Amino acid sequence: MNIVATVGASALLTALGASLFAAGASIAGLRLGHRALLLAGRRAILAVALLTTTAVFTMGYALLTNDFSIAHVASVSSSEMQTAMKWASLYSGQPGSLLFWTWSMSLFMAAFVLITVPRIPWGAPHAVTTLGVVIAAFLFALVFFASPFRVSAVIPADGQGLNPLLVDPGMLVHPPFLLSGLVSTVLPFTLGAAALLSGRLDGAWVRHARGWALTSFLVLSVGNFLGGWWAYTVLGWGGYWGWDPVENSAILPLLPIIGFLHALIVQERRGMLKAWNVVLVLTAFCLAVFGTFNVRSGLVASVHSFAQSEVGPYFLVLLGATVAVSLLLIVWRLPRLRAVSELDSLASRETGLILNSYLMVAMALVILGGTLFPVFSELLQNVRITVGPPFFNEVMGPLFVVMLLLAALGTILPWRRAAPGILRRRLLIPSAIAGIAMGALFLLGMRHAEALAATGGAIAVMLVTLREFAAGARAVGRACGVSPVQAAPSLFARDPRRYGGYLVHLGVAVMVVAVVGSTIYREQARAVLAPGESFEARGYTFTYERLTSREPRVNGIELEVYADVRVTKDGSEVALMRPGRRFFSNFPEQPTGIVALDESLTRDLYLFVQGWNADGVAEIHAFVNPLIMWLWIGGGIYIAGGLLAYGPARVRRPVVAVAPAEAQQA
Repeated sequence: MNIVATVGASALLTALGASLFAAGASIAGLRLGHRALLLAGRRAILAVALLTTTAVFTMGYALLTNDFSIAHVASVSSSEMQTAMKWASLYSGQPGSLLFWTWSMSLFMAAFVLITVPRIPWGAPHAVTTLGVVIAAFLFALVFFASPFRVSAVIPADGQGLNPLLVDPGMLVHPPFLLSGLVSTVLPFTLGAAALLSGRLDGAWVRHARGWALTSFLVLSVGNFLGGWWAYTVLGWGGYWGWDPVENSAILPLLPIIGFLHALIVQERRGMLKAWNVVLVLTAFCLAVFGTFNVRSGLVASVHSFAQSEVGPYFLVLLGATVAVSLLLIVWRLPRLRAVSELDSLASRETGLILNSYLMVAMALVILGGTLFPVFSELLQNVRITVGPPFFNEVMGPLFVVMLLLAALGTILPWRRAAPGILRRRLLIPSAIAGIAMGALFLLGMRHAEALAATGGAIAVMLVTLREFAAGARAVGRACGVSPVQAAPSLFARDPRRYGGYLVHLGVAVMVVAVVGSTIYREQARAVLAPGESFEARGYTFTYERLTSREPRVNGIELEVYADVRVTKDGSEVALMRPGRRFFSNFPEQPTGIVALDESLTRDLYLFVQGWNADGVAEIHAFVNPLIMWLWIGGGIYIAGGLLAYGPARVRRPVVAVAPAEAQQA
């Protein structure tokens, strides 16, 4: 008997029992009015978190001690792997990722029970029941279909080790953030379900859901950013987003969450969009479950997918049940989901927020449709037609332009109704500057229509956002007797939700400019060179000098070979870059690339070596990617804005002087 495997498997089985008890006790406590049962249900959710934590650390112990009798350990780890990579191998492979998924979900649920459940007496039993049923569904899969503690009949002398593509520092950060972000959508879902089950469909559930939705937004966004950074710095194709089916699955839940964060403002302020907000939070979690199914079913081919297994059909059933129950709850409570007020004018902030929310769902539907198109084409025509990046770029590009225009308009429009004179004044300067900038870019050679429109939209968003910051800082500065520069930081304390949201918009605008520059105007070149030969790309000369090598003998890496490439421009040396290839003892047929980067605020030089022959003749790929650094800078602004957006709607303090923009929104 393997004691480690027994402890881990027993912890998961007990957690399954505790989750079912949580649901049952909450239902019984609600029916019988028995407070002790309701409290026991909450404590059972905490017990689930403790038990899954036990299972995770048990697996961690097995990995660190090289217990290759456990099949998962033997398949993803090896004795020569470093400690950090052994921990990272915990969430690689199908059983390991599902274990981490369930553990992360249980921790979010425990936090929810401790923080939110005591504050929602109207829906606490319904929320705990929902939590128990959901976590039980994933624990059932772990216990009966994809146990990470399965013991092998034959114990290997050493493990296989991680897939070579995963032996990278990105493995330590990207999967945990992404998996945690996906599972965090269960908490807004739980509040939406509790509101429907209890019939309490006023603004109470939305107020509590906002913080958890913002958490999902942030963690999912960080996970996707890290995925783009990892793809860019490791895979050697010069890009950061390829519209891969699993990449699409990772971004899908984020879009309705963003829509919800905009639409909930309208419900809080005007009592509108009650049904729509419920739909958004239920949809976000359904899409997260779809992503789990997509990765594990082999339904759509992807470099990120696990092999097809019996857990795939199980998640298809789970997805179907989640969607069906969500629809039934909405239909059941539809009469209570009527708005308490109507739209006063199309020229209002409500319109901008509503259209933005609808647009997020439209984007999600396009991505979902494109992802599943190969399946539909095979069902209807018996031919699997793959939809690739050209389709997504052509369709999503215009939608992103519309998103920017809505963000700009939503920022300048007041609530309820905009007076024509005020609207003209607020639109005049940003429109004029954006138009002049687009004209200048056209004269400088930017002739791509979508690139011009996206850049103009991004400039407009920057201008109206900075205008709001300036107006607010002037008003506070006049009232407090300080300069606008000194007053600006206090805006986040006075109204964190508003100004944090503006900072997110600013980050998005910066990222759009970076995406346009790096996608449309990047240049690449490829050459087969002998030592001493050169080639050029966008004014840079790349001179291949020689091959060098080293033997790290760690994490399965047997050999690393580098090509020394000297980069010059106008006769001056820019950098010595060393792209290469990495060879693994456990996967000799699967070498990976070593990307060389020389980064600056205006461009990245990106080198990749495809291979070489016995004479040292190497094939080298070079990319000159404009503005990539601004993609990461924009992402940092975006995340900072999201963090600052935690907080109450507006702290009303006595301010003597109020800027016009502030007055219109009060």
